[in-house]
Amino acid sequence: MNQISDGFWSETAWQVVEPEHLACSVATPLPPSLPFPCFPDVVSELLGTLLEEEWSSLSERARQYLKWLAIKAESIDALAPKSPQSPTKGFELLAMDRSGQSFGKIVKQCKELEIPSVLLRFSSLIATFLTIRLLRRQMKIDNQPMPALMFTQNVDADYLNYPRALKNLLQLFPEYQSLFYFEVNELITPDYLPTIRNLSQDLGIRLALDDSNKMNQDVHNGLIDLADWIKIDFQATRVLEDYLQQGLGNRLLEHYENYGRGNNSPVIVFEGLGETSPLKYFLEEHWNNSETALYYQSRERLPLPPWDRYFGMIQDYLPEDYGLFFKGLLQE
Repeated sequence: MNQISDGFWSETAWQVVEPEHLACSVATPLPPSLPFPCFPDVVSELLGTLLEEEWSSLSERARQYLKWLAIKAESIDALAPKSPQSPTKGFELLAMDRSGQSFGKIVKQCKELEIPSVLLRFSSLIATFLTIRLLRRQMKIDNQPMPALMFTQNVDADYLNYPRALKNLLQLFPEYQSLFYFEVNELITPDYLPTIRNLSQDLGIRLALDDSNKMNQDVHNGLIDLADWIKIDFQATRVLEDYLQQGLGNRLLEHYENYGRGNNSPVIVFEGLGETSPLKYFLEEHWNNSETALYYQSRERLPLPPWDRYFGMIQDYLPEDYGLFFKGLLQE
């Protein structure tokens, strides 16, 4: 695997992403917002170097908005086959702003502030890496070993149009190779296939494929050999729940057994599968294919040990919002 060339980042940049520095520089939004960990000074330092021209063109208000983006999580847990090991296999990490608003509202606000989408994407990716470093530092202090775990975040054209910027950012966070899956967005078009394959192979980027009826079939076929996880998006999951209610459960089992086998996929993740969903119970009881594991992702799942020590449910504090937040900065 080729190494990312050195020399892009200053010594200051390397210092500000160190866990001990993050612990001193982390900031939180003012009440009534929850104390989400934010890193305004670090985000400003990194974005100003990584995308200097785009960053310098922003208004001060726009910069302030991006600097205070935070990260929330949705738990990804084992569904079937049943295992005595910890059911939590990972978290999808999603952007939110200082008020707790989710990505759709963030995009709307960015348009109003004339913030290019590439800056939004890279700001959220920086916040992701910094938040995980803070989490790992806290677990180390607690003498809590961090279980084998994967974090996922969407990759779309905004990253792929700036491959050099992505390479340079990953240089600061080499843990991406062992901790992260980059989830290929269902709206990616076939012309990006060479870029994705090159990034994956040259940098050791690990891929999850966001599979839905919106994904171009050529993209699906062109990346399936690189994907460790196949993710069935929440809209497709709702359709499957309707099929189950129509008495088509056995056909669903047959379809996904063939799907996993045909795509050589060790893991299929069902997004948006609630704790009380009949589909969840059905798959738990009837899935017998040991070669393909089923996981499920829910924004309403209570974090399980040891994660309940580090994550809280946003809806316990902000009833109209969902997901998990790193609660290490919350004094309860």
